Amino acid sequence: MGSPLVIGQITAGDSIVTLVSFLLLMLALKKVAWKPLMAMMEKREQLIAGNIDDAEAKKLEAERLLKEQQQQLEDTRNKSSAVIEKARDSADKMEREQLAAAKVEIARLKEEARKAIELERKQALASAQNDISRLSLDIAEKLIGKELSSEGHAELIEEYIERLANNNEVK
Repeated sequence: MGSPLVIGQITAGDSIVTLVSFLLLMLALKKVAWKPLMAMMEKREQLIAGNIDDAEAKKLEAERLLKEQQQQLEDTRNKSSAVIEKARDSADKMEREQLAAAKVEIARLKEEARKAIELERKQALASAQNDISRLSLDIAEKLIGKELSSEGHAELIEEYIERLANNNEVK
C-alpha cells in the first residue's frame, strides 16, 4: 500500500505542492501588487465620482443660469411691450389732441368767415341803401319837380327800403 495516489499523470503530492505554491503566490501578490492595484482603483473611483459630482453641479448651475436668462428675456419682452404700448397710447393721444385742435381751428375759421360775410353783406346793404336813397331822391325830384324836405325824403327812403326788403324776402 505504499503506492502514491495517481490521478491521471498527476500525483497528489504534485497537487498539494501546486496548491501551496498558488496560495503563496496569491499571498505575495496580495502584499506586493493587490494593495497598490486596489489603491489605484479606489483613487480612480474617487476621481470619477468627483468628476460626476462636478458635472452635476455644473449642470445645476447651467440650468439655474438658463432659467435666470429666460426670466430676464421675459422681463425684457414685457418691458418692451409696455414701452411700445405706451408709445402707441401717446401717439393716439397726440392724434386726438391734434384732431381736436384742428376741429377748433376749423370752427373758428368758419365763424370768422361767417362774420366777415355778414359784415360784407351789411356793408353792401348799407351801400345799396345809400345808393338807392340817392337815386330815389334824384328820381323823385325829377318826377315831382321840386326838392324834398328832410322829412319827406326820410319817408320816401323808408318806404322804398321796405319794398326792397319785401322783394328780397320773396326771392
